[in-house]
Amino acid sequence: MTVYADVIFFLNSAIDFLLLWLTSGIRKQRTTWWRLLLSSMVGGLYSMLHLWSRFSIAYFFPVKIIVSIFMVLIVFGWKHPFAFMRNLGMFYLICFITGGAMIAFHYVMTGDSQAAGGIFYSQSAHGWGSPVSWALIIFGFPLVWMYTRFSLRSLDEWQMFGQFIADVSIRLQGRELTCAGLVDTGNQLRDPITRSPVILVELESLKPMLPEPLWQMAQIRELEKGWDLLPAEWLNRVRLIPYRAAGKENDLLLAVKPDHVIVSQGEKKNKITKILIGIDVGRLSSDGAYQAIIHPSCLSAAVS
Repeated sequence: MTVYADVIFFLNSAIDFLLLWLTSGIRKQRTTWWRLLLSSMVGGLYSMLHLWSRFSIAYFFPVKIIVSIFMVLIVFGWKHPFAFMRNLGMFYLICFITGGAMIAFHYVMTGDSQAAGGIFYSQSAHGWGSPVSWALIIFGFPLVWMYTRFSLRSLDEWQMFGQFIADVSIRLQGRELTCAGLVDTGNQLRDPITRSPVILVELESLKPMLPEPLWQMAQIRELEKGWDLLPAEWLNRVRLIPYRAAGKENDLLLAVKPDHVIVSQGEKKNKITKILIGIDVGRLSSDGAYQAIIHPSCLSAAVS
């Protein structure tokens, strides 16, 4: 079998270039093309060392770590220890994801996959590699690259989004409901008389806690009917809150007064008694990530 060192150098340099470029994009770290090119060439030269037995020590684990550190230093430089470790960690994560995906795809397509010492092997009648391997480089890698970038960006956005998610525990007429809520600073809805803040909760979540006439009133949007069917103990709990949503005229929101609401975020818990639960008949989150919209004042310990 003939192995071409220049082909190994070219392919590995190209892959390293794309991996480092993806790392730069995910970490939002500016760099230059010549830094990416220089670092990828270092990776390409390193990949050629396994062709000579005298350089077998280069594939010991500590040497691999040193080479990867050197490559990341070339691209991003040294600004701060924590910043460098984040860049290095992201580079490793991207390598694991893309490398694992490409090896798995190669195995599915060919049924043959061998790896040793951190090197992926494939056999062919000539030194230019198998057609599947080239297809992976030309077509598979860009697809894995785009998927990885989308996935990691979504993960980053979700982590930021998670800062505004809190647990909501509602106690009403001896029953309890626990759900996830989104803290919305744009939600300034209050009862105009008592000035109690209003938390919006999906009707589907509240149904088990409400008498049937009440949730039917909310569902069919006929707020002038059904009052005579409500149990007597509920009459002093139901409120109509005037509100105006974006793109809509003034409307009325059906709300109930709970025994209390506990909003928890991390170690912080606030028990609120002066509050109303607005009944929302739609879905507040398209993916079901939360079932309530929390008034920002509910996070303040002053609310009681």
